[in-house]
Amino acid sequence: MRKPIQVSDSLQELLDVQQSPSLWATVVAHSPRGPFLRPLRQVQIKTLFDLADGRYQIAFRGFHAFLVALALFLFVRAVQVQTWADFAAAVFALTVLTGIHTFRGTVREAFPINHFLEVVVFCLITLNLAQGRVAPRPDNPVLAGRSASADRHGGWWVDAAAAATFIVASLTLESGPLVWVVAVAAWACGMRGISRRGIVAMTVLLAGYLWLRFVYLSVGTPGLDVGRDSGFGAAMLPPDEILRRFGDNPAPFYLYNVVTSVLSVLFSDPDRGVFHTLRTWREGEMPARLYIATIPSLITTALIAWTAAARVRARAWENPLRQDQLLFVFAAVLIANAVFAYAYAKHEIISVAGAFYALAAFVAVRHVIASGGLRASGYHGWRGARVGLCLLLAALAGAWAFRSAGVHHMLQTQAFRERLEWARLDPETIADRGYPSDARARALTAQLRREALDLRIANPSELPAWADDWWGE
Repeated sequence: MRKPIQVSDSLQELLDVQQSPSLWATVVAHSPRGPFLRPLRQVQIKTLFDLADGRYQIAFRGFHAFLVALALFLFVRAVQVQTWADFAAAVFALTVLTGIHTFRGTVREAFPINHFLEVVVFCLITLNLAQGRVAPRPDNPVLAGRSASADRHGGWWVDAAAAATFIVASLTLESGPLVWVVAVAAWACGMRGISRRGIVAMTVLLAGYLWLRFVYLSVGTPGLDVGRDSGFGAAMLPPDEILRRFGDNPAPFYLYNVVTSVLSVLFSDPDRGVFHTLRTWREGEMPARLYIATIPSLITTALIAWTAAARVRARAWENPLRQDQLLFVFAAVLIANAVFAYAYAKHEIISVAGAFYALAAFVAVRHVIASGGLRASGYHGWRGARVGLCLLLAALAGAWAFRSAGVHHMLQTQAFRERLEWARLDPETIADRGYPSDARARALTAQLRREALDLRIANPSELPAWADDWWGE
């Protein structure tokens, strides 16, 4: 709430909706735009702009804060805490959700509306709908993990809500169709909150979306000419360098982005396509923030893989628990979300996979807590190994909590930088930057600038140096 609406990527959007006389005019004027089909994106901005009634900081940043709170609520509801083991694993998973680098993109960018965060919310809504209602079964610890949604679907209203969620998500951002991936993956592994008819309806809607985009409107998809920096190997490449290297054959670059996006979610490196750990290790100056990012991710991913292998050995597909279902959905979302990042690597694009990675971490930690993590590995009665595993989980939880605390440092640093941008912007000369320059536009710019400068934001240079060493970027 104390982070200003940023100048870049926001001021132009707000000036556009100010000039638009209605929601329909907004749709007509801004859809499609280049390789993007996002009609509801601008409609949402226009709606909030009109509802703000001149209090833009509260309206737009308040909506952003609401989305963060809603994402956390839906995440907690999806893990379906019923036992103390669930509770402990859920607390761990929350630190993973808020500590992973993909979460930073959903809170760092102070767009008028952070639509990447919206897609995370839409996918979590779909997962909750797919799970249906879960009745606790404390009398049988084995059945307590079974999902009641495997026995019945949620009814026509759940199917309608899932279809509506798909429509809104797909017409808001290119990664919106991940809602369909979540629904289909959940249904395939036994979640029946969304019925078969609901899945069919969503598939028809997906086909209609593809026809609208590629046939009727001929919008296409982003390519090398999207004009974005992207990492490759040990360096960030500017758009002209990407075109020079891969203009004749973009397939290797696209494949690289997909693979590195998967690795980024699992190991927190590469970051935006750049292998920072390898680069800094070769230079002999590996910063502390890379240790605190990669080591917890490496151990957590190992626990997820260990849990998945144990469930496969137990032939879990014959009698799946709800935890097994979350692992399957995470695997499907990870692959699909990485494909959406083919054009360029970015935290925000793979933020959905990051959220579902935290769900997989919940499953892994709950499995370790519930089983002791020893019987599946053949260590019967080895008390020392059990104690060591508990110490490992405690240290791992502390590391993720430390990463989560770093989000506050990042937000404070970003807020100060964006406040400086507003301080340097003269509303009377915005025409020099290509913005509309009529009286209404200058008045709106002056008000946004005043709201940003009125915020009380600490200077990050006054913070201790270790904070940037461990939490900086």
